[in-house]
Amino acid sequence: MGELNFTTRQCIQALKKLGFLLGNKRFGKHDKFYPPPAIAEQLTGMQPRFIMIPRHSDLHCQSEIVSELRVMGGDVLVEKFKALL
Repeated sequence: MGELNFTTRQCIQALKKLGFLLGNKRFGKHDKFYPPPAIAEQLTGMQPRFIMIPRHSDLHCQSEIVSELRVMGGDVLVEKFKALL
């Protein structure tokens, strides 16, 4: 899992503090969070305009979440995320 170990609840709280907004349109096993406009405007190419967070309590994709944040906003966004955990 790497250097970070966080729960789904901690992850969602940190994303909300960073300005990400919940944008679910259907019921499912994941929550879809959209980045704030400052980050969304910088996304180009095939990068998705959202990040998916599983709803179950045992979070196994922590490294994937961190790598998606790194692609969206670089190391600065990852460091802010780590600070808010």
